[in-house]
Amino acid sequence: MSNQYNFHTKTIAKLGYSDSLREKYMKLYRDRSSLFLPFLRGSVLTYVGIDNIITGPFRQLMIKYFRLGDFGTNAREEYLYYLLLFFGLLQLFITLQSAFQPVIEIIDTKVILRTKERTLSVIKNTFDITNLEIVEDNFLQFSFGDEIYNVQVDDVSTKEIQEIFTSFNFYEEE
Repeated sequence: MSNQYNFHTKTIAKLGYSDSLREKYMKLYRDRSSLFLPFLRGSVLTYVGIDNIITGPFRQLMIKYFRLGDFGTNAREEYLYYLLLFFGLLQLFITLQSAFQPVIEIIDTKVILRTKERTLSVIKNTFDITNLEIVEDNFLQFSFGDEIYNVQVDDVSTKEIQEIFTSFNFYEEE
């Protein structure tokens, strides 16, 4: 299969099916320890936004060193803190969603993928998979006929990926 992106690709599995080996329900999650830093960033941004809006201890500290008036007297300052609050909440939402929603989920004969190409999860039949390969060492590329989806797996354990291959009777290419 030709690669349309000019990336170095490596096929890691050939597809084979065996219903006797298939588990009915499998999920692959991101490593939760890698989500700590984005969660911390979101928490700090949210705290700074809320603290400055309600004149909390951080704003009182800033008033000592900077010439700040009451909140709302300067429109640019007000928009800045609302923007910080928005980005902090957005970061927290995305981080929590990544912690609890699986990257790859397999239920019976369906595979559900979270990709960067699509906003919503992609649901496809496992029998339609034509090729599966690792692209750029951190994306698992699923090919379904003429459709290609890349799933970021750099935060997913390699052991978990291999377990899915063996449970679906994927054969590693050498």
